[in-house]
Amino acid sequence: MEHQQTARILVAGTGPAGLIAALGFAAEGFPVTLVGPEATAPDGRTTALMNPALKVLDRLGVLEAVVSKAAPLKVMRIVDATSRLIRSPVVTFRASEIDEDEFGLNLPNSVLTPALASAVAARAGIDWLRSMVANWHLDAEHVRAGLADGSSVDASLAVAADGRLSPARQAAGISTSARSYPQAALVLNFGHSGDHAFTSTEFHTETGPFTQVPLPGNRSSLVWVV
Repeated sequence: MEHQQTARILVAGTGPAGLIAALGFAAEGFPVTLVGPEATAPDGRTTALMNPALKVLDRLGVLEAVVSKAAPLKVMRIVDATSRLIRSPVVTFRASEIDEDEFGLNLPNSVLTPALASAVAARAGIDWLRSMVANWHLDAEHVRAGLADGSSVDASLAVAADGRLSPARQAAGISTSARSYPQAALVLNFGHSGDHAFTSTEFHTETGPFTQVPLPGNRSSLVWVV
């Protein structure tokens, strides 16, 4: 039998964006229904969060759980690594120049997402339905999400945190502009013998950026666009 429930706010998607949205609304006293599975597959990626985002995590009670497993971003360096005869000089930005200890933190997603999920589980006012939205029905007054388990949720407001190919966005008729680039990105974490000194370095090459971002210890994350 189909089960139907009514929510004030429905958040679709349980990545960091959806979990933070659910926590934020609940912190303001709104009842929230969160729809999406818990992350089970390992995620080796990292997320660099600047200080304004860290203040949000602090208000939501999550920052303390992750800060010891993150690397501060104290220096940002931009290098012209093209083959041009006359290249731009290296530009270095230091957090101390704006009276900050760091610009932000680089966090492994394997640390950030579980910490957010634990905070959601502990927060009163969030009903986490570990299912998937199968279809959407929208009108001027409310939205109804039909779930894969046969149940449905009605809400006054829906938050689409369901990925770059968002079904919720498509159902709402929000258009996008897509463009194909002849590039691929290699993303990895690696160890090194030298000290990164909490410096993020972005090399600009003919094929795209080659960016090293510090992790705790003598480790860094790398995004290499070719």
